Amino acid sequence: MSPPSSPQAAFGRGVLISLPIAVGIVPFGLVTGIAGIKAGLSTAEVTLMSGLVFAGAAQLVALQLMGAGASIFFVWLATLVVNLRYIMYSSALARPLETLSGRMKWLAAFLMVDQNFALALGQYGVLGPRLTPWFYLGIGAVLWLNWVVATYLGALLGARLPEAWALDFAVPLCFLVLLVPAVQNRPSLAAALVGGLVSTALIGLPYRSGLFIGAIVGIWAGVWLENRQNSGGRDG
Repeated sequence: MSPPSSPQAAFGRGVLISLPIAVGIVPFGLVTGIAGIKAGLSTAEVTLMSGLVFAGAAQLVALQLMGAGASIFFVWLATLVVNLRYIMYSSALARPLETLSGRMKWLAAFLMVDQNFALALGQYGVLGPRLTPWFYLGIGAVLWLNWVVATYLGALLGARLPEAWALDFAVPLCFLVLLVPAVQNRPSLAAALVGGLVSTALIGLPYRSGLFIGAIVGIWAGVWLENRQNSGGRDG
C-alpha cells in the first residue's frame, strides 16, 4: 500500500486501519457500560464519562472500585496508576506529533490510547512528521466515537437487564482478557501473581483499599524481579 499524499489522506488511512480494532473493542465497551450501571450511574452519566475520560482500562477500574464502595481517593489513585504509562507514550510521541499546533496537541493527548500510540509510532518512518499526526488523529477519532457508542449501548443493555441476572463475572473476565496477553515473561507473571494474592489476602480492608495495595505490591514485585534479572545479566 502506497503512503498517503496529503494530511486528509493520512487521516482517512488512520480511519480505515482503526475499523477492525474498533470492532474488537465493542465487547469491552459493552461490559464497561454495564459495569457503569451496576456501579449506580445512569445511562447519560456512563456515556458522558466515556466521552470525557476515554480511558478503557482506567474507566473500568474506576467503575469496579465505585461499585465496590471504594473511596474517591482510592478511585483517583488507582486510575492514576493505571494511566501512568501515558507519560512514556507522550514522551515517545513528542517527535512524531511535533508539527501539530498547540491546540491540536491537546486533542492528540486526549485521544491517546494504546492502539493509536503503537500504530502511529510504527508508521512514523513511512509517513514522516507531516502525515503521522493526521494518521494518529484519524485512528483516535474512530476509537473515541466507537468507545462512546459501545459504552452507551452497554449502559442501555445494563439498565434493562433483570436484577436476577448476575453479571458480576463480566468485569473480572474482561480484566482477565486484558491480563493474559500482558503476561509475557517472569517479571510480568510475578506482578500478576503477587498482585492477585495480596489483593485477595487484604479483601477485608475498608474502602476496598486492598485492591490498590495489591496492585502496588504486584508492580513492585515485577519491577524488583526485572531489575534483579538485568543485574544478574550484567554481572554474568
